[in-house]
Amino acid sequence: MSFVRAATLDDVPAIARGHVEAWRTSYTDLLPRTVLDNFDYEQSAAFWRKLIGARDIRHVAVAVSAANEVVGFASCGPNRVPDPNYPGELYSIYLMDGHRGAGLGRMLYSEVEGYLKRQGLAPFQIWVIAGNEAAEAFYIALGGKRVASQPGTLRGAEIREHAYGFALRA
Repeated sequence: MSFVRAATLDDVPAIARGHVEAWRTSYTDLLPRTVLDNFDYEQSAAFWRKLIGARDIRHVAVAVSAANEVVGFASCGPNRVPDPNYPGELYSIYLMDGHRGAGLGRMLYSEVEGYLKRQGLAPFQIWVIAGNEAAEAFYIALGGKRVASQPGTLRGAEIREHAYGFALRA
C-alpha cells in the first residue's frame, strides 16, 4: 500500500531524479529544450539536500509506493512573496511517470494542506506555468481558484504563470 511521509536526507537521490524526470516530461512544450537539458540531477540534489537539511518551517513530503520506492514529492512553506491573503505556498507536487492517476497527488496535497494549516500558513497558493493543463486541472479539482497571473522567468526562460488559491477547509 502506498503512503506519504516527511522526507529525509536519505530521500534526496530519489527526489532529485524525480524532479528532473518530471520537468523533462511535464514541461516539454512549455520550456525551451536547453532549459530542460541543463537542469540536471546534481543541481536538483543540491537544492533538495539544502531544503530538507534546513529543518525550518518549510516541509517536504514524499509518496512511497507499495514497493517502498519514493515515487513523488511535495514541498511547501511560507509564501515566497508575502501576501496577507495567502500566507502559505505549495511550492511543488511532482509524481514520477507511471504513478499519476492513482491518488498519490491527492495524498501529497492533503499532507501539505494539513501541514500548512498546522503552521498557521493557510490559506495558501501555488504558482503554475501557464499551459500546464494537467496541473491546472488538478488544482481546480482540489478546489483551487485562479487568483493571479503574471509574467516571469524560470531558469532564464520567459514564462507566464497563474496562481491558484486554496481557502481554509474544515
